[in-house]
Amino acid sequence: MKSMLDSIKYISDNFGPRIAGSEADHKAIEYIEQQFRSFSSDVELESFPVVGRSLQYLIQFLVWGYFISTVFYFILPPLAIFISILMLLIYYLARFRDKNLVNMLVKKSQSKNVIAKFSPTDKKKKLLIFSGHHDSAFHMPLFEKNVAKVDLIQNGAILGIVFLLVSGIWKSIAFFLPSAGIVELFSYNVGVISISWWILPDILFIPALFGLILAFYFLSNMVTKTPLIGANDNLTSVSMLIAIGNYLKENPPKNLEVRLISFGGEEPGLVGSTHYVNKRLNELNDVININYEVLGRGTLGIISKERDNNVIHDEELVVFIQEVGKKLEMELRAIQIHYGNTDAGSFSKRGFKGATIACYGKNNVFDLWHSTEDTDENVDEKLLQEAYKLTIAIIKEMETGAF
Repeated sequence: MKSMLDSIKYISDNFGPRIAGSEADHKAIEYIEQQFRSFSSDVELESFPVVGRSLQYLIQFLVWGYFISTVFYFILPPLAIFISILMLLIYYLARFRDKNLVNMLVKKSQSKNVIAKFSPTDKKKKLLIFSGHHDSAFHMPLFEKNVAKVDLIQNGAILGIVFLLVSGIWKSIAFFLPSAGIVELFSYNVGVISISWWILPDILFIPALFGLILAFYFLSNMVTKTPLIGANDNLTSVSMLIAIGNYLKENPPKNLEVRLISFGGEEPGLVGSTHYVNKRLNELNDVININYEVLGRGTLGIISKERDNNVIHDEELVVFIQEVGKKLEMELRAIQIHYGNTDAGSFSKRGFKGATIACYGKNNVFDLWHSTEDTDENVDEKLLQEAYKLTIAIIKEMETGAF
């Protein structure tokens, strides 16, 4: 077998960073399609709209909305309440319902999923999907500075908006009902605007102000205009899919229908995988999804839970992969990641069997994650070979009906 770094180096050298929907993204898709057609006669491209900077726009929108809400807290508290509720709603829908409403305000481009299919030579018993993604991310310096605290900083800012909402409600009571008994400490005028300081609501405003500080810290350390090569995240998955395809060309599955999918638009919020699953809810009843992320640096393991959006992957599948690993003398830890999510979540959230094979570093965090150091020179091919060996063993075990 050729070096699994070959495709990573080719895409990195010839196309560079691949922000979803960009020209480089389209060129990478054409390359992956060409590779897939070399081992499968059934290759499909699936287009969908995407906003490459979706996550960045969302962060900016929420932080500046938070700031405006704090300003109106002193001037017109009811408006501060409305803006706070709006920010919390937008955050909830984006994080837990895959609906980023901010995308309605910006121009969209197109990206694609690349799908290769292998039909079984005998009667089909299961549908097995191996997946990864080909788009790359923007530099996020916070992952290099204090990656273990990213979720705490983000959630602290969101909690600050909640405090702002509560204090805004109290402020509005005092604003409209001066006889409500809330103690006014002092007031002063700014031009024609009168600003009052009430003891109860404004004590609650203090943690809201602290949350705003966290929000701006998060913004300044998570939103940049620097696109990344993304060799580890996630050209390692593209390399894995190509290697699996070449294996299946020589070893057609007997009773498994196998699909290899390189998803687009993962970095802006699992856009490609969400689009794929939503279109095929009735078709995927017996599906098993094994997804790949960041396979080239750290220790090989299995993601069993993604705490950031409360996704729990199929326990039976995780244990099965661990048991296959044991036969190969691989100790595969089941880890919970505290921040970020993977394309397997698009399957697991809808009740399908899914899990992600990935390499992890300190504190169960991905190495080289959204870092300028994420280049092919820092990818360890030995880890890719381990993941490939594990995958072939998984296919053979599933062919026997072990899962």
